Amino acid sequence: MATQLPIFPNATSLFVHSGNILNWDRLKKRPLQTPKDEFIECIKETVSAHIETTEQTALQYETELNCVHSEFKEVVPKEDRSELKLTVKIFLYHPQPPSVVREAVEKVLDELDVDYIETLLLSWNGEFDEEESEVELKLKHVKPFWEVVQQLYEEELLLMPGVSDLDNELLEELYKWATVKPCINQVNLASCCVMPPELIEFAKESEIQLLTHSDPKDLFPSKTLQEVISSCSTKYDGQNWTTEWAVCYSVVVKCRGIIQKKGNMVKARRPPRQALLENEAGCSDSH
Repeated sequence: MATQLPIFPNATSLFVHSGNILNWDRLKKRPLQTPKDEFIECIKETVSAHIETTEQTALQYETELNCVHSEFKEVVPKEDRSELKLTVKIFLYHPQPPSVVREAVEKVLDELDVDYIETLLLSWNGEFDEEESEVELKLKHVKPFWEVVQQLYEEELLLMPGVSDLDNELLEELYKWATVKPCINQVNLASCCVMPPELIEFAKESEIQLLTHSDPKDLFPSKTLQEVISSCSTKYDGQNWTTEWAVCYSVVVKCRGIIQKKGNMVKARRPPRQALLENEAGCSDSH
């Protein structure tokens, strides 16, 4: 069997935006999907649409894949902005730098054509300080990212910063250290059937909202991204991609709680083709 040639061999950067998935008929027919399954399907369909609607010769030379589902992309109407609440959740992947928080926020602002975000939530995924054999999230890991959040807050690009799945000890440490305090802490009841009393007490004292959610921490790791791209194109095209960040956002009508828009975004990178070829050659020479 002949090996399939790569469709976009020179691509080193990937951005995907599903647009408003509330308008996707195929998703409406699957109301019982998990958040992870829904996210994966959205990204897969958006990448597939980009490949199908772009000339193959153009794809061969693209270094930056910008896969935006134009059929479903919707900006937030400026005349309705005061009546709407935008919530953005950023999933962070080790070992990406803190600057990805700003990059993700600015991308959301640009794609939705808005000037600020009401609620921003950070969720950390993956192992930390592998050389120290540490896998538990600690304040030293959170601080650099929260410093970026504080800058964004001072620039009035967000109103309510929050976090996801911080236990009572880490939440308290962050609250005491931070200049801009976290306003929200999401708690996944799948891993914690009942909220710990000490967490409830501290949140009440500190005026932090405790909200429940069902998002997995491993929403879209690099391995899943690679599998999705390979299924849309070729095995080669899916190799060596690293997820930098993933975003879930929703636009809700204030006071009524009606979700008007809902979408997903992903940013990823991989080494240039020449670097990969040289690496492969080096591996071959060593055997």
